[in-house]
Amino acid sequence: MPAEDRAAAWDPAHEALKVFALTPNYNKWIFSAFREYLEGRTVLEVGCGIGNMSRYFSGVSSRFLALDTSETFIGHLKVDQPGLDVRQLDIAGGRTGVLASEGIEAVVSVNVMEHVADDAGAFLNISRLLRPGGRLLLFVPALSSIYGTLDEAVSHCRRYDRDELRSKAERAGFEVEKLYFSNFIGVLGWYLNGKVLKVRQFPMLQPLLFDKFVPLIAALERLFPPPFGMNLILVARKK
Repeated sequence: MPAEDRAAAWDPAHEALKVFALTPNYNKWIFSAFREYLEGRTVLEVGCGIGNMSRYFSGVSSRFLALDTSETFIGHLKVDQPGLDVRQLDIAGGRTGVLASEGIEAVVSVNVMEHVADDAGAFLNISRLLRPGGRLLLFVPALSSIYGTLDEAVSHCRRYDRDELRSKAERAGFEVEKLYFSNFIGVLGWYLNGKVLKVRQFPMLQPLLFDKFVPLIAALERLFPPPFGMNLILVARKK
């Protein structure tokens, strides 16, 4: 087994991706927040990982491209979903200009920006490659106050507070259309695991159990938008 594959096999972030591949209700919940902005459009997914969300995004877009920095993840995705246009590229790097001619109308990224050290640079690169009026669609971990050992274990550089996320999007030339919290119930579990119990191994069973309750939680949050939550959802338009 190549060295990168051996490392990935024990990488907590990789383990987390494999767990969330088994949470269809949760993945569909995230997809539902972005679907209307992806249908019939040329879509770029930033940080596709092993393709947990790619199958949903590619299914409604007119043309779909995906990026990731991991050769291992890309290899996994190409086996599971052959035919996708997947490229090894760092969104915060200096080579994203090659995408400017692709006519990208929407950039979507789920649980990725928190891993990017230079997220301000990533926001700017996304703005440059999007067509005018194109949309940035982000799903990120929320609440810096609950950053703990689990975040460290899965290589999170940060958790986002609402004002911080809005400011970074606006500085990159976006007009924020929607910015709201999601998954209020997840805050307790993450806080207990990462701040109280100091857990460093990603809990495999908890997401699978949580997935059973997602339809109920989603229905409740549609009726009563939560004042805080495990994640932030951003919809922003390039000016």
